[in-house]
Amino acid sequence: MKQDHRKEMQLFKSAIRNIVSNYECDRMSYDHLSNFPINSKQCIYVACWFEGGNVFEKGLKNLTGYDLDEFNTEDLIGYIHPDDRDLVMNIVQEVIKHAITVDLSDGPAHLFLTFRLRKKDGTYIKVLRESSSYELNKEGKMVSNFSLLTDISFIDSNDCVEWSFEANELDIQSFKNIVYSVYQDYFTNREKEIITLINDGFTTKEIAEQLFISRHTVATHRKKIFKKVGVSHVKDLILFCKKNGIL
Repeated sequence: MKQDHRKEMQLFKSAIRNIVSNYECDRMSYDHLSNFPINSKQCIYVACWFEGGNVFEKGLKNLTGYDLDEFNTEDLIGYIHPDDRDLVMNIVQEVIKHAITVDLSDGPAHLFLTFRLRKKDGTYIKVLRESSSYELNKEGKMVSNFSLLTDISFIDSNDCVEWSFEANELDIQSFKNIVYSVYQDYFTNREKEIITLINDGFTTKEIAEQLFISRHTVATHRKKIFKKVGVSHVKDLILFCKKNGIL
């Protein structure tokens, strides 16, 4: 992992803690979560931003191999697959920034997020993270969040980060624009043109005619595009681009 990822998350966590530490709230006990039903492919944990880290877990070691003190925010970002890391980090940061500033009294914020996670033994699993606001301050702003991690490798083997976020006062388009800024320069302008035409069903020959370039040049661009994404089929390329705001 690049050191700047870990450092960025440490700085982010510190900034959030500085904000939340000023909130007035009635703290909740986590004891009842010990009875939360999970199976062998699941774990739960609570991140308390008032205390600056994860404060409770159940099933974490069984699923991931990590203990709670190895699974804080800056640790977790290092366990995410390098190809997923920037986008996941963007999503998580923007979700938290939103949830600690709006009134969630009428209903919790919910994040659904899939990504590849490296277990302590070095192997990767595809996980679904379902997170909800948990403790709120007197004004309904989030103080802590509850997360359920599920290993979905047996039903989802693609390499795409997929997500959905629901919360009060959310401008989803503005939120997506911020989240997807990580992919702003992922492809060149020419590559974006070719991807758009591929999505429209154009063949290599037709793309060459549309862009007034040779078929060989189009083929070279296609090869680079597929290599960047790490897929071999058009449907997977299009899925990646749509999920990450490129199309």
